[in-house]
Amino acid sequence: DTTESGKTRKKCSESVTNCEQCTAPGEGKTKPTCTKCSSSNYLKTVDGTTTCVAKGDCKDDFFPVDDGSKGNKCLSCGDTDAGIPNCAKCNPPTGNAKPICTACGSGYTLDSQTNTCVSSSANRSGLSTGAIAGISVAVIVVVGGLVGFLCWWFVCRGKA
Repeated sequence: DTTESGKTRKKCSESVTNCEQCTAPGEGKTKPTCTKCSSSNYLKTVDGTTTCVAKGDCKDDFFPVDDGSKGNKCLSCGDTDAGIPNCAKCNPPTGNAKPICTACGSGYTLDSQTNTCVSSSANRSGLSTGAIAGISVAVIVVVGGLVGFLCWWFVCRGKA
């Protein structure tokens, strides 16, 4: 198929196997981006590249989401909308629930009771780094003032 400008237009399935709908290649890309796979396949996006895979290939760090009208999707376990943020591996969801996270990404620990990944860093208080720095400076000023006062008290008052 040729456009009015003389460029060749390819079918989506010629560029992305089993793709039913796609958008033209973006800046610096050679392949179009698939937006919907054929009925029995699932749209999977990895590092900005789309592919259409079988439901069984949505595993480990991905899970299948069935949607006949908008197209089936193979979503990342860490998907912020349908998945669990910072989840690295998961089991597929049952019903309309979210997937069950089995392993979290680096810097996060699995809380199996709430099915979430919580930060495993030392700062669990929720204070920002600016607040921690401000508190540290205030403590140093107070301790420095106390030490200065005690030095003055014992040195100057001791001479009297």
